[in-house]
Amino acid sequence: NPVTQNFKELVIEAGNTGTINCDAFGLPGSNKATLDVSSFPSIDFNRRLAYLIQYPHGCLEQTTSGAFPQLYLNDIADIDKGRQQKIQRNVTAAINRLAGFQTGSGGFAYWPGNLTPDDWGSTYVGHFLLEAEKKGYKLPLNTKNSWLAYQKKMARQWRYNEGYHNDFPQAYRLYTLALAGSADLSAMNRLRETRGLSNESKLRLAAAYALAGQKSAGQTLLSQSSIDYDENYRYYYYYYGSPERNQAMTLETLILLGQKEKAFKMALKLAEKLSSNQWMSTQTTAFSLYAMSKFAKANGEKGLDVAYTIKGKTDAVKTEKTFADRVLPVSDNNSVAIRNNNNGTLYVKVIYSGILPVGKEMEEQRGLSTVINFKDRAGNVINPSQLAMGTEFVAEVTVMNQKGERVENIALTQIIPSGWEIVNTRFTDFGAFAENKADYIDIRDDRTNFYFPLAAREAKTFRILLNASYQGTYYLPGVQCEAMYDNDFLSRTKGQWVKVVK
Repeated sequence: NPVTQNFKELVIEAGNTGTINCDAFGLPGSNKATLDVSSFPSIDFNRRLAYLIQYPHGCLEQTTSGAFPQLYLNDIADIDKGRQQKIQRNVTAAINRLAGFQTGSGGFAYWPGNLTPDDWGSTYVGHFLLEAEKKGYKLPLNTKNSWLAYQKKMARQWRYNEGYHNDFPQAYRLYTLALAGSADLSAMNRLRETRGLSNESKLRLAAAYALAGQKSAGQTLLSQSSIDYDENYRYYYYYYGSPERNQAMTLETLILLGQKEKAFKMALKLAEKLSSNQWMSTQTTAFSLYAMSKFAKANGEKGLDVAYTIKGKTDAVKTEKTFADRVLPVSDNNSVAIRNNNNGTLYVKVIYSGILPVGKEMEEQRGLSTVINFKDRAGNVINPSQLAMGTEFVAEVTVMNQKGERVENIALTQIIPSGWEIVNTRFTDFGAFAENKADYIDIRDDRTNFYFPLAAREAKTFRILLNASYQGTYYLPGVQCEAMYDNDFLSRTKGQWVKVVK
């Protein structure tokens, strides 16, 4: 089962003490608890960052999102050397992995091996690489120069397409060129004069002008824009957007233009969303943490002076940083007392997690339905609860879009029991079993992942060939299917016990 997280929070005024009680849950050894203390309203950095790092799908966007916020954690948080080294390893690994997504044109494909660059993703990766280089990370040879050449070419070739609302990715592209010190002012001016320029594009273009040293042009665009978003507005799939992601982009623009009061109000709104239980996509999470780190750095360090007591032992946290965390011991009954020795308000959160026992998955369905059938090689339906060792059979999963709208970037995961083996149909000749139509297929030892879109009311069926290989009793987890950037599409089924017999 995946890691399940929960949290409890507390606000402690200057000189006061507060207590948080929480119980461990899940399988022994999987339990963890962390104390987060902050001089700024909580943004739940650790919980949100853990979601990014643990997210199982390794496309271009998610590989970037998992590493991006880690660049800034040391700027705002009091973390030990061990964690600093872990962050360095994570970011370096992401940089090297992303080089494998780069195409001959210099852009980056959404999946490794694809030949067509992803428009938004190419800019997003470049943004991350530029920021990583500023932090002292070494980039693979020629990766940055090839990307810059690609961005400049795309910026010059750009023409407005109202159907795709492609003014927004052009504004983001021009922002990264300005960030790289290669601002294309003629393309920026051309975009600014485009009729029908969206609010998001104006705000991102304002940030580009600020980076290019033309703050007055940025201020003019800001005055023509609204920083209050319509929560019901439909953000476009191809740019992985959400109201919160665009608010995070706006926060960065306000910081660059020196709009401290407006930036503070925007940061409070974003902090409230980050610290809630609201679902956020990987793109939204990463950009929100990135922007809040920039804000905390620009807002000046407030410092922390805290004493906390658990199991009769008292420890202190004293730092000039805005945020600090400490790992707590875990048991059935945890109670931690926190004293705020500072003269400002303290925002405290205890985050605890664990892996729920086998068979305790939560069934859920919204927007998508999934049906799994097991069949023999002749196409007859069979019961998988007991199979003879050596039996070859097919798992057939049908996913249906139950809504009247298209959905992109669906991830279907089928984890198999450890007594079964997947016959990798890409390397063997089994005819129809290899005809799964998907944007990307990832076959591992213990699971298969399929990534694909669905039109309105469309259904797709995926088949994997399996072998009942090892005698014993095993657990077959349920099917998990989700739209990676839209939480309105999710299907999770319950699993069952299966046997492999002689």
